[in-house]
Amino acid sequence: MKRTNKIIVTLVLVVALLIGIGYAAIQNITLNIEGKAEAEISQDNFKVAFAGEPTVSDEEFVTATVTDDINATINVEGLTEKGQTVSAIYTVQNTSTDISADLAVSTTNDNPEYFTLSSKLDKTSLVAGESTTLTVTVELTKVPVIESVSSIIGVQLTAIPVEPGKEGTSEEINDFSQTPNTLAIVTNDNIGDYIDLGNSIIGTESTTDDWRILYKEDDKVYAILADYLPANQISESAGLDTDTTNKPYNVWSNTNRNTLLNGLLNETAWSNLASGISGAKVIGSPTVELLMSSYNTKNETELVYTDYPKLDSTTTDYDLYVPHISNYENCLGYWLASPYEESSDYLWLVFSSIGVDVRNYAITSIGVRPVITLPTNLVVELVDGVWKVLN
Repeated sequence: MKRTNKIIVTLVLVVALLIGIGYAAIQNITLNIEGKAEAEISQDNFKVAFAGEPTVSDEEFVTATVTDDINATINVEGLTEKGQTVSAIYTVQNTSTDISADLAVSTTNDNPEYFTLSSKLDKTSLVAGESTTLTVTVELTKVPVIESVSSIIGVQLTAIPVEPGKEGTSEEINDFSQTPNTLAIVTNDNIGDYIDLGNSIIGTESTTDDWRILYKEDDKVYAILADYLPANQISESAGLDTDTTNKPYNVWSNTNRNTLLNGLLNETAWSNLASGISGAKVIGSPTVELLMSSYNTKNETELVYTDYPKLDSTTTDYDLYVPHISNYENCLGYWLASPYEESSDYLWLVFSSIGVDVRNYAITSIGVRPVITLPTNLVVELVDGVWKVLN
């Protein structure tokens, strides 16, 4: 029996080999289909929004509402004791179909002496369809003695789209400051500081040397262009006369003083310099009152512009007020957007070598230095001595 088994096994192996050889004689056939598939980015695919109504810790002192998908309010009134704290809780939902979201929060508070504002997210990443809560807390940290006090506060939540499975890895959320400085905290101690508005307009490659803080007044922060504006960047709608070939920085009027003055004050004509910042307003040059308020605050002086003051070249940040001390490309100074009261033909200006003075509207040796009024809810961060706009 064993001998028979061996013979059978050998026959089977031979048959198998023959079959293998038979199939090897037929070559493979490959069918090819070529083409491509494309997908487009659509903002509609990513949506993070407030959901439901917020709740508050004490209805006597705090009210909170959701006005639409991306806007909400909080109002705190009646706090009287140091350490008194109230809060509001908002629900935030990622209603995207399949895009996850990383979340970052920043706050603004223009009266940190009396109030502490904080915010806390229950989750900093949301997969599609997931919700979290955002708690906003206000604490009275100092009791007012002489009169009531208030603060303009704000909380900004930024939702950053990320691929599913990569939650918490976005560079933005890792770099985003939870407590950035804001323009609400800028004071007149910052006069002369540079602020980066993201536009490069004075002929250098950098965007960090274009604008400087000029003055803060109530809830307004003013920044001035650090140098004369090239005349070829002035909109024709301003109605100003120029000769960009021979006088690359100079503007004037061949008509009358009002034409020059109205051109300097025309916010629409200068709006391209606002760099897309919502709520920002730009005019062609500072008023004489604004300039003197800045100079007197910076230098602790009480100069009166009607005395035609010469600005002290030995003071700190003198170049904030006089960017060039002599003739610069046929430009001897810059206009101030204020009429001279004693003549219908004159405007106030800053002469490089003279100081605050007046000249006829038709003089062709004067340039402009636009001033931008910034909204105080603009989120900025002070980095290496330069205010950096974050939103």
